[in-house]
Amino acid sequence: MSGPAKYRKGVRVSERHGSGEWTIEKLALLALIPLAVWLAVSAYSLAGADYEAVLAWFANQTNAGLLAATVAVFFLFAGLAWKVIIEDYIHKPGTKALLIGLVNLICLLAVVTAVFFIGRLALGSAPLPAGFGV
Repeated sequence: MSGPAKYRKGVRVSERHGSGEWTIEKLALLALIPLAVWLAVSAYSLAGADYEAVLAWFANQTNAGLLAATVAVFFLFAGLAWKVIIEDYIHKPGTKALLIGLVNLICLLAVVTAVFFIGRLALGSAPLPAGFGV
């Protein structure tokens, strides 16, 4: 264990990086609110639209950029939230580090994959690379 807890004005001071991660998590959540509203309105407006209309929506750089930002911010927030859960409930240091690394890897792969496919749709390419799918 480390030394005695440090207090400033009667409040325990974080000795690690927890307050910085908390701030990033809250800023990501704050950014997700308008992005989620935009995404819901966009999804509602595309409901029942044909394939060409959806491709035209993706071809708009603003829509593709906002969707990529939404995905990136969402997985940043989700990764930080899972990190907090793992730190709170997993007590073995090796297991904790492995799970946090796994969550970070999954979130990174999800963002890279989503942005890749958003970019392909925005550029008018087929959603899947040649040779995949039917």
